[in-house]
Parts: sequence; C-alpha cells; structure tokens
Amino acid sequence: MATKKPEGGNAPAEKKKPTSAALHAAIAQLEEQETGEKKNTAILRVGAFVLWALAAAAMYMPQIGQLNWPFGAVRMLFLGAQTACIVDIIVAGVLVVLAAQLWKKANHIHPTTLHSPFLQFCWNQLGVLMAVIIFAPLAIIMITKSDKIDERMKKIVSVVLAVVFLAAAGASADYHPVTQDQVNEILEEADENGYTGDTYWTKYGHSYHFSLECQALRNSNRENIYSGTLEEALAANRTDPCDFCAEGALAKAADAAETTLEEVTEAPAA
Repeated sequence: MATKKPEGGNAPAEKKKPTSAALHAAIAQLEEQETGEKKNTAILRVGAFVLWALAAAAMYMPQIGQLNWPFGAVRMLFLGAQTACIVDIIVAGVLVVLAAQLWKKANHIHPTTLHSPFLQFCWNQLGVLMAVIIFAPLAIIMITKSDKIDERMKKIVSVVLAVVFLAAAGASADYHPVTQDQVNEILEEADENGYTGDTYWTKYGHSYHFSLECQALRNSNRENIYSGTLEEALAANRTDPCDFCAEGALAKAADAAETTLEEVTEAPAA
C-alpha cells in the first residue's frame, strides 16, 4: 500500500520550551506540595507597595505644619534646593527598583492566574507602571510650571529625572514573565513523566532528566551523571528538558499516531 507523507503545512508545531522563570515557579510549587506549606508571597507584595509608597513620598512629600522634611522632590524644586531635589529623585528610583524586585519574586513563586493578555501584562509589569506613575507627575509639573523654576536647575533636574526613570523602569521590568498556566503545564508534564523529585544531568550535556534509565543516558559514563533536585540542575545551567523523559515524549507519541492515521486515510487504494 502506497503511503503519502503529510504536507509541510500539516506538520505539528514544535512545542515551546519552558522558560527558566517558569521552571523555578514550578519548583517552588512542587516544594509546597511536598511540604504542605504554602509560601507567603503576600508579605513580598505588601513590602513592594510599602516601598512604592515611600518612593512617592520622596517625590511628593508636602510640608507638614512647621516640619520641613528634606523629602519631597517637587517641594525642593520650587524652593531652589537643587541637591536635595536630585537626592530625593535618586532615592525614589532606588525604592522603585527594590519594590519591583519583591513584586517579581512573588510573581515567580505564585504567578498570575489571569487569562487576559492585557491584565497579565499589567500584573507582571506592575513595576514599570509604578515607575511611570511615580516619576511622570514631576515631568508634567516641570513642563506646566516651567516659568516658576530656575532655568539652569530645570535642565539639570530634567536630565537626572530622565536617567533615573529609564534606569528604574529598565530594572523593574520582568523580562521573563510567568503565568500559572505555564506552571501548570510543567507540573502536568512532571506528573505524567513520573517526576519524583530526583533529577539527573550529565557533565557535558545541556538537558535535565527525570529518569536515570532514560535512553539519552544509556551511553553516558555513570561517573559523568549527576543527580539532585531540579533546582540544582537549573543552577548547573541544565535548563533544557529531555525530550524522552522530561518533556515531549507524550506529545511525540501523539504526533506519530496522528501522522500514521493521516498516512492510512490518505493512501490511495491498491
């Protein structure tokens, strides 16, 4: 019986490898399942908002009664205190970055469960959005009230504000955002492939394995095979899941079955 190969357009798309951030999130949740103790990311998120609030205070703290706090870049700007204004902007930038690190750490343990791409973006990139919210008003004030600010001071503060904002926004961005859907896929793969907590990798390979009996390890010298947790494998820069025992085995079998079915149904009668 003649067979017909499926056309290129029908070829199954290659499955995207999970990111390192998603793997770390999956590991954290696996540890929670094993220990029964859920990591409290609420503390990290509350800490992030506290730091963002302090950053806003450093930028916009008003004078309270007779107390003339050295905080409040806007107030310092109109008082002509150039050094104090610049220091407040830099302090705000540092606080914004620290807050974003706490937020990203929380997201990489318990990612967002939102399904809307827009809401996912807002949640994962909240650090950048907060940087805009905290620094943009000063730029607007400097534009609208430029006639009340010393020209030389305005130029210097503008440059400092731009540099600090760009640096803070860049450091606050999450370049490897994670969603719970991505983590669930990894957890399902691990469960289907019998992951028990043991992970293996070789001295010169780039993949991690869930089974010591994996066919990809058969020809490897046992002295060159290392074992440990998945976290240790990732720390050793083994971030590529094995196609045979860690990821893709079931998908490949399904693709092969589908291809065989297409060949049989499309084959011409003898």
